[in-house]
Amino acid sequence: MASWTQDELDRINAETYFTVGATLPDGTTPKTVDIWSVPVGMRIFIRSFNGTQGKWYGPALETGRGRVSAGGVEKNVRFVPVASDDEETNQAVDASFLDKYADSPYSVTMSTEPVRRNTLEVIPEDEASR
Repeated sequence: MASWTQDELDRINAETYFTVGATLPDGTTPKTVDIWSVPVGMRIFIRSFNGTQGKWYGPALETGRGRVSAGGVEKNVRFVPVASDDEETNQAVDASFLDKYADSPYSVTMSTEPVRRNTLEVIPEDEASR
């Protein structure tokens, strides 16, 4: 399984926004949105503020695929839902939102329910196997 390099993580996490394009069932990626992303160790997580009403979140759940970019890093990725009962991961993601976006009042909203249940891990696809 592919993973992020330290350089990619540093570049992505230095940015406020993460551009996400979820692949639709027909294979197209028609719309991108800028959202927040947070690091937890060598992993990257995102959450949908609007849940399934978000334009990118439904397709990301349905196909599990898309493309992301931030800090000059562009990757095809898989979106993997984090189980709501995975307290260790969810608490680490909560803390990362509160830390990275401490200057925004939305950091609290992004680290509590109902937004918390919309957590996806962003995993780079192995380019060699494509």
